Amino acid sequence: MQAGEAVTGYRRDIDGLRAFAVMGVILHHAGVALVGSGYAGVDIFFVISGFLIGGIVAGEMAEGRFSWRRFYAHRARRILPALFLVILVTLVAGWLTMTPEQLRYFGGGAISTLVFLSNVWFYNRIDYFNPDAAEDPLIHTWSLAVEEQFYIVLPILLFLIWRFGPKVRVGVLVALAVASFAAAVTIGADDPMAVFYLIHARAWELLAGVLAALGFARAQGVGRAGGILADLGLGLVLAGLFVVPHAALWPGPWTILPVGGAVLLVLYGHQRSVARWVLRLPPVVGVGLVSYSAYLWHQPILGFLAILDRKPSDWAGIGLVILATLVLATLSWRFVEQPFRHGLANRRPGRLALWAGGLTIAAFAIGGHVTEGYPSRVSPQVREILAWSQSFPETYKRCIGGRKEGERLDPATACVHGAADTSPSVAIWGDSHAAVLANPLGQALAADGVALRELSGSSCMPVPGVRNTALKRAEYCAIHNDLMLAHMLADPDLRVVVIFAYWNSYVESRDFDNRAGALVRDRLVAVPLEAADDLPDADRIAALTAHFREALVRLTKAGKRVVILGPIPEPGFDLPDRLARDLWLGLDPAQHTEYPEPAFADYATAARTMLTGAAQDLPGVVILDPAPLFCTPGGACRVVRDGRPLYFDANHLSLAGSALVVPPLADAVRTALGPGD
Repeated sequence: MQAGEAVTGYRRDIDGLRAFAVMGVILHHAGVALVGSGYAGVDIFFVISGFLIGGIVAGEMAEGRFSWRRFYAHRARRILPALFLVILVTLVAGWLTMTPEQLRYFGGGAISTLVFLSNVWFYNRIDYFNPDAAEDPLIHTWSLAVEEQFYIVLPILLFLIWRFGPKVRVGVLVALAVASFAAAVTIGADDPMAVFYLIHARAWELLAGVLAALGFARAQGVGRAGGILADLGLGLVLAGLFVVPHAALWPGPWTILPVGGAVLLVLYGHQRSVARWVLRLPPVVGVGLVSYSAYLWHQPILGFLAILDRKPSDWAGIGLVILATLVLATLSWRFVEQPFRHGLANRRPGRLALWAGGLTIAAFAIGGHVTEGYPSRVSPQVREILAWSQSFPETYKRCIGGRKEGERLDPATACVHGAADTSPSVAIWGDSHAAVLANPLGQALAADGVALRELSGSSCMPVPGVRNTALKRAEYCAIHNDLMLAHMLADPDLRVVVIFAYWNSYVESRDFDNRAGALVRDRLVAVPLEAADDLPDADRIAALTAHFREALVRLTKAGKRVVILGPIPEPGFDLPDRLARDLWLGLDPAQHTEYPEPAFADYATAARTMLTGAAQDLPGVVILDPAPLFCTPGGACRVVRDGRPLYFDANHLSLAGSALVVPPLADAVRTALGPGD
């Protein structure tokens, strides 16, 4: 095999490598714990794409026959037909199963996918006030956006540096790859979502493939050692899929395993080796041939199963998902991918089909945004239940501090609730859960002539010196909390501090199983600023306790009294959405109005331990346990009362839920203030 053929010609072993990549992704997304880092399959795809596309562009430029029009037309034929089909099918499924708010956001993802900006869309979308993107049937298209953005830049870059010769070309590409990797490592700790979704931290993986293509001929000089290197490459790929630590920054140093392994395999996978034998097995090659369509189809299947609360939890269900994915992928490859790649896209019917598909997707997405998700699809009763998703104070989003630079909260000008024309004597310090209670608590205290200052920050546990894992701009919370604490200590009028947050989310690292059919994946935990993400739980909780106690000591020494509101039970699912869906599908909503109390008690143990440990023996600090308002010990925790949902999503209290908590909380504040207030 000639070097040029190995880069641009068909290689069965590369299709075999694609099979490993796509199956890693599918198994990981299906919840197979064994493939804990199956997401590394995307990184393998990036290397393969860089190798093949880089080889094509470099080869044609070397021969003086590169055509911009031909290059992008080929990319369109390869990418768009199957992608449009999947989006159109998911639009139909979304129309039948998604709530208006879900469908509205889904349309935004669809149109951003059309213009290959879905990585930017999902990066900006995964934030506190947006629906959970993990169930989005198109979230996986972020990787296609990264690739297409790279395909736009790569020919331009090679065109600009081609005249300077091989050494300059390689030097420039190596420098860019190193800079991209450095960006991933340095930015990742503060903004892990940025390095995961955005091209500046992913380019090094694609560039590794391009460099492998440029150096392919020279790399063949190793002789028989190529087979050994191929076997090493397969080992590294498998390690990347199976053994990466759960808390590893991604992309980051651990990503070198699958990327390095993929580079070795695209360079030497065609040479005689165990790796070549494995990668060229007919079933493996068969999966590789349909890997693009399999990647496209697997997430819509899993996403809609999750939306319908039918995501598989055992091997039988996972096997059916894999089978359905491969069947759809094979049909899509045979009747869509192949015809469009081999002539249909150049004929009038093919061009009309592509234009019609793209325009339909765009029109649907725009219409969904304008109508806010086509609400007329559902009955007035369903819409009435869904309206509870907006059951929060009008100050909620306006007064909370965000994590972007321009959204940072100035405590001196933060929102004041309660009695007018009086200096706040109470502050509430916490995250968005505290923000939900701020206005109702202020209104309850207004009759006593008391004003309350809201010092809330989105996803910020009110403990100085800590950060959250897997959170955009995680360093902001430490800055925010330092500012809030300094303000409270310096304000002589401030006499009582109420502290409340989504304690279980920050303290407990386990997933929450409500033992009634719902499982909440724990995506983040709080760790000290200087600690690693994978700090053992016992050490982490001890450190959180010490940090929190230090803040409490400083507040009490400054003469402040502190009321800590303990963990509040959570449903384990988006309550209005679930109740509305039950009604929509003709199911009994009563099945989702409560869950076993022991599930909450077990999950809240770590947070309660942290709070009591921090407050132990501190005069002027009380802990108010709200659980009895919702739960019967050993019985059930109710999430609906008198037909009213107590939460407006999966864990934030609705106005009805706040109405349960605020009266005893206001009484605790009045007691802390003492006579005369």
